[in-house]
Amino acid sequence: MTPQEFRAQFPALDDWVWLDTPGAPPGARPVIDRLEHALDEWLSGSFDWADWDSAADSARAQFARYTRVDPRSVATLSSLAEAAATVVRSVEPGKTIVVAEDEFRSVLFPALNHATSNSLDIDVVPRTPGRSRTDSLLDAIDGSTGLVMVSEVLTNDGERVDLDKICNAAHSNGALVFANLTQTLGVLRSDLSQHPADFVAAHGYKWMLCPRGTTWLVTDPSLHELDPLIPSWKTVIPQGYFGGPYTPSQSSSRCNSSPAWLSWIGARSALDVIERIPETSGREHCLELAATFEVAVRNLDFSILNCGARSHIVVAAPPAGREVSAAALRERGIRATVTENKAVRVGFHYFNSLTDVDQAIDAIVDSITSSSRESP
Repeated sequence: MTPQEFRAQFPALDDWVWLDTPGAPPGARPVIDRLEHALDEWLSGSFDWADWDSAADSARAQFARYTRVDPRSVATLSSLAEAAATVVRSVEPGKTIVVAEDEFRSVLFPALNHATSNSLDIDVVPRTPGRSRTDSLLDAIDGSTGLVMVSEVLTNDGERVDLDKICNAAHSNGALVFANLTQTLGVLRSDLSQHPADFVAAHGYKWMLCPRGTTWLVTDPSLHELDPLIPSWKTVIPQGYFGGPYTPSQSSSRCNSSPAWLSWIGARSALDVIERIPETSGREHCLELAATFEVAVRNLDFSILNCGARSHIVVAAPPAGREVSAAALRERGIRATVTENKAVRVGFHYFNSLTDVDQAIDAIVDSITSSSRESP
């Protein structure tokens, strides 16, 4: 599938330059069509609830094929926080959890809560201005480390951490790694067959184009036997409705959540779309657009907040005494985020183009105003 063919799946792109996929993408036509069909079935009473209930298992098999992993290594959950809370319970007593202080809260807060509730040590790694998240985390890993929890890309600066280095350092010290790929799977990655982390999780509602409520957790069940956060009839084999005994599945499905049917129905159609993107050329396309945008805003004297490896997400602060009007960008048809710190955040998917970059830069130039601090 070419970028143009992919772009044609999104009617919203006729009206918007969409650079806000780090928050959420527009709906893909096949996904919306399938959801509308399901709603019509529900309204008419013609739906089969058992078929709907199987959507998560079907999406699990699709996801495994897309990422080239064994389906037995995949669990289907409802949120990233649930995946993180499931994994953090595997930390051995006496070991330390390592996590960056500016980590996404759905990773950070499960770590903080578990450490506090179980009297475990946690090393919340401070960020030094001008220093990469990768280097900060590497300095914190030592023989006391039991688990490192890290997002491959965070939207507060767009750094892509070096997961190979982090995993090598952790494993050489006998520690495990939980990697959140919510901001990279579907755009910078698809093949997880050789991924270095012990636990990989991704919520599908961003770059994977799924409805919210669709998260995958990947780990080898023969190496890491996780306990389910919420045991239910979806975590046992054979599945049933009433009575015992409780016999957890021997696959990663032992950590499944009971599925939100419509979310997983949409996820199946989203996977049909996303798996048609060629991994290598798709990644290069998005990175090239981000690099072009970065050069353009640097020429406007914006500061790039990323102190590490670049990604498809760029976060840029305007020069002192200036700010970008979010309302003005939207009036120009640009969907991007102006952060609480007044930085502009954009992200490039396979449906974006150089024309999008040009239009965004023009809109930024037109929307720059003097900040209120500088106004008389």
